Amino acid sequence: MSTFNRPLIRPILQKREETNQEIPISITALSESALDKRGIRNSGDLIGEVAGMGGFEAPGAKGTTVLSMRGMAGGSPANLSLDPAVTIYLDGIFLGKQVGAATDVAEIERVEVLRGPQGTLYGRNSTGGAVNFISRKPSGEFGVRATGGIGNYSQRDLKLNVDLPTIGEVGEGLGSLAAAVGYQTRKRDHLYDNDSPGQEDFNDRDREAYRLSLKWDISDSFFVDYTYDHSELDEANALEQVVGFTPVDAAGMVPRIAALQGVLAGAQFWASQPGTDPRIGSRWIPSIQQTIADYQAAETRGSGRRDEGHSDHAPYTNTELKGHALTLTWDVGDITFKSITGYRETESYVFGDLEDIDSRLDADGIGSYNDLVHLTLGQLYGATGGFDPGIPQLPFDAIWDSIDNIGAFHSKQDTTSEYEQLSQELQMVGSTDSVEYVLGLFYFEDDGEYRRDAIFAAPLAGTAAQYYDNSTEAIAAYGQATWRPGWMEERFAFTLGLRYTEEDKDIDYDYPPYFSPFAGNVPGQAISLEESFDNVSGNFTVAYQATDDINAFLRYSTGYRSGGFNGEIFNNPYDDEEVEQWEIGIKSDWWDGRMRINASLYTYIWEDIQTTTIDTSGGSASTKVVNAGEADRWGGEVEFLVAPIEDLILSLSYAHIDGDFEEYPDVCGLNDFADTCLSGEKYAKRGSSPDNQVSFSADYVFARTALGEWTGYLQVNWQDEWFESPMWNAVVSDQPVVYPHQIMDERTLVSARLSLEEIELGDGRMRFTLWGDNLTDEDYPVYSINFGSLGPITEQYGDPRTYGLEVSYEY
Repeated sequence: MSTFNRPLIRPILQKREETNQEIPISITALSESALDKRGIRNSGDLIGEVAGMGGFEAPGAKGTTVLSMRGMAGGSPANLSLDPAVTIYLDGIFLGKQVGAATDVAEIERVEVLRGPQGTLYGRNSTGGAVNFISRKPSGEFGVRATGGIGNYSQRDLKLNVDLPTIGEVGEGLGSLAAAVGYQTRKRDHLYDNDSPGQEDFNDRDREAYRLSLKWDISDSFFVDYTYDHSELDEANALEQVVGFTPVDAAGMVPRIAALQGVLAGAQFWASQPGTDPRIGSRWIPSIQQTIADYQAAETRGSGRRDEGHSDHAPYTNTELKGHALTLTWDVGDITFKSITGYRETESYVFGDLEDIDSRLDADGIGSYNDLVHLTLGQLYGATGGFDPGIPQLPFDAIWDSIDNIGAFHSKQDTTSEYEQLSQELQMVGSTDSVEYVLGLFYFEDDGEYRRDAIFAAPLAGTAAQYYDNSTEAIAAYGQATWRPGWMEERFAFTLGLRYTEEDKDIDYDYPPYFSPFAGNVPGQAISLEESFDNVSGNFTVAYQATDDINAFLRYSTGYRSGGFNGEIFNNPYDDEEVEQWEIGIKSDWWDGRMRINASLYTYIWEDIQTTTIDTSGGSASTKVVNAGEADRWGGEVEFLVAPIEDLILSLSYAHIDGDFEEYPDVCGLNDFADTCLSGEKYAKRGSSPDNQVSFSADYVFARTALGEWTGYLQVNWQDEWFESPMWNAVVSDQPVVYPHQIMDERTLVSARLSLEEIELGDGRMRFTLWGDNLTDEDYPVYSINFGSLGPITEQYGDPRTYGLEVSYEY
């Protein structure tokens, strides 16, 4: 009869071998087999697959993903000046930024997901949780693992990993050395057509990952592990389709298309008058008509995944990551000393539209201008009756010349992010008859360079650029001890953990000068800022082993994320945030090990939350960071596994979270009257996290034959609707405006695998697998941007149905 095995793992929180069922914390571990069946190759693939986890990929930045845990997220993932709330580790090395963090890893052995505040036992502090990717270590024996696959949309995948034989003997000379190398590539043609002539299509796949792992056992007590990983991504971005437009006025009474129709009527009247500006009839009127037609078509289409779109500048992402991890381990009796050194580099370039309206100009300068150009020209020509008086206060020539030189498009990304980090961690792990303890020191430093030449609402805002350099230096001391007093046959255990952190952050803003058709030559802005932060956080846990198969715990924990400076808005500092959580949980095995039920309930108070919004007040779309008061929330997770019959394992997990913001900053206008503020608490919603998530899987061995084993795997993930951002707001005509959310619809995703495996071929084994993802071809949005006063509302959609064949060989 099938039972659940209990693989010994070495979780990042415990530093010693224990099973998941013995650890008094909410943790989900996914084995290599589970990762293969779920198609998980990077952190972005975890979204919706693990109870309590949400998130999204940044629009216009492939491989850059924000993860949320229990409703706590880290803000805009493409912003190089923000730290993650859910920390990601690769072989024990903390990944400092979310930029490019969702690129592929060549060979993952397992993934551990820890929910709730972390930080008293490893690396950086976190408020939401932690995800640890553990790559496979060398086996010391020659072996080959190869997988190739093909699928629709011309998908072609290859993964090759080789273990080399051990050289030398432990304790003799230089000891023994084992090595493993790995390579992975994933390619796929585009999912959506680009109907703009000469432009690349949308959302293809082109990823590579390399890996070298060395295991040097010098003696029976001293070990050296080294890993080098390299990932590359060069892909066309997703289609950001326009589904609607914001009103023109603050009261929301004037639709944007109606305003354009009014401008068109005025332009037609002015063009009919003798002596008025000839550009009104030759260029402007046909451009207004084209814009209205494109806007009407977008509104008519509305929401729903489309097969095609347009672009002015074909969007793409090019990202490269390199990482080194060196771990030294020295066992001295009952004490283990460990040194973990990590160095990583990231370089990412993103380019292209964030909406799908083709605003390219023809030879006569006619095109689908963004509506702000039309509305602005309407105001200017309305003041002169259609004449161009040729005075600086009415810069008609400057606007028309800027349209010719820059264009009249809605959006264009053009951003380079360069980032490097160094971390050093020292640990001492030991135990006595009744106490197990961990002591550690952690040092971290990083440097970022951000160069953004993006343009929005061209050419009205000019070519304002955002350049900044930022850095962090952090030190921390931490410790945790578990005391087993021996009461009631040693069933009680008390754990106390503490951490002290100091951080220094600085930023150099250097926004270069630029030209605007209204302001002329605008001088640059430059300033250097620095700030220091410190924090004491920790946890206290009481665990009770009621029986050999039932473990209950009560846990109190706090987490911290330091403040800093947002580089995308000039001189935008923000404070640190803190979270305080209570959790009660149970882990249990039943029915002679054939059934497992793990559950937890939690509540937390999250203060000074670092929340990001899209700010368009300066004529461009930038990430603004505000400290959003307080959120009091509660929720829970249940994970259920059962093996009811031979060769069948069923699993069901459910996660729920409740509660929005108790405090949120008001949205205020640009004048001094008290009645120009709107209550933030009234409008703010919890972003990036659905209220409810359900995941079901069935893993079944249909038959064992002389040829091999026939197995089937079914995965169904459902999640409730969710809000893509806490709030969309703007200031229009000096008045505050809060826009309604584009709610991300609930979705049910079904995937399945049918395999013939354990086929003997020589000394190795083969496996053939038919697989399919999103088998019902669910049409679901994964993110939306409300560009506020700039006009468009866009949605990005999840992948359609994909399927293919995979062949694996292991020797």
